[in-house]
Amino acid sequence: NLRIVGLLEGQEGDNVIKHASKMIKETFNIEHFENLPFLDNAHRIGKKSVPQDKPRHLIVRFHFLQMRQNILQAAKELGMVECEGCKFQFVPDYSYKLLELRKSFHNCF
Repeated sequence: NLRIVGLLEGQEGDNVIKHASKMIKETFNIEHFENLPFLDNAHRIGKKSVPQDKPRHLIVRFHFLQMRQNILQAAKELGMVECEGCKFQFVPDYSYKLLELRKSFHNCF
């Protein structure tokens, strides 16, 4: 899974999977894919906030692990991305346990 952080609420419309696929294809100039990237699922997480100061993260689940890895690698090289007038970035979706474990190693170095 990947998280898309910073994507404005409501941009995805009714079909989140189709919008996420199209956005990934446009962002990374994926010309060699005949179809849009194969996504099993895409959805927002968390509760919708009333003032909508911070948009909720979008979780995207890829059908093929290699496609996820390629997009994650390209996202690391690009950093913050701008598409459709919105700045966002792709980050790995780690479990809470793994995030806590990774935090504990920050003090070691």
